[in-house]
Amino acid sequence: MEAELLEQLYMAHHGAAYAYCLALCGDVHLASDIVADAFVKAYLSLPDDVPSFRYWLLRVCKNLWFDHLRRQQHETSEEPLQLLTDGETPESLYIKNETYRALWKNIVALPPADRELLTLHYFAGIPLQEIAPIMGKSYAAVRQRMVRLRQTLKQRMEEQGYGKY
Repeated sequence: MEAELLEQLYMAHHGAAYAYCLALCGDVHLASDIVADAFVKAYLSLPDDVPSFRYWLLRVCKNLWFDHLRRQQHETSEEPLQLLTDGETPESLYIKNETYRALWKNIVALPPADRELLTLHYFAGIPLQEIAPIMGKSYAAVRQRMVRLRQTLKQRMEEQGYGKY
């Protein structure tokens, strides 16, 4: 792969890949490392027949995250993204007002697969049609899960006194 093409791909897809990795691991440094490793893999071995670079890149990121988990070989009782709500992170800078913080806390409380779906769609900007194969599900199943997640978040926000959405 040419360096100029890689730079264009980096500029176009780095933000989405970083947001996705951050949602997976909850660590800004690890997310940066995973994204950097994914782009190194792209430079060294991107197949010629890739229909969607973004899809390929996110799969590489997910595989690198799983590799990292296997290397760690230990479980933690606290969800990694719950740690983000307590400190100064890029998300906390982005989520400035109380309503957004409450929404983010409700997203963090979701199971990892649901959090991944929301992150891919809303933070990485990937359409549900492209998310379905990433998650190994049908488009209909992903769409239905998204509808249920929106309803769940809406209900939780209303129960917490944030009005009707």
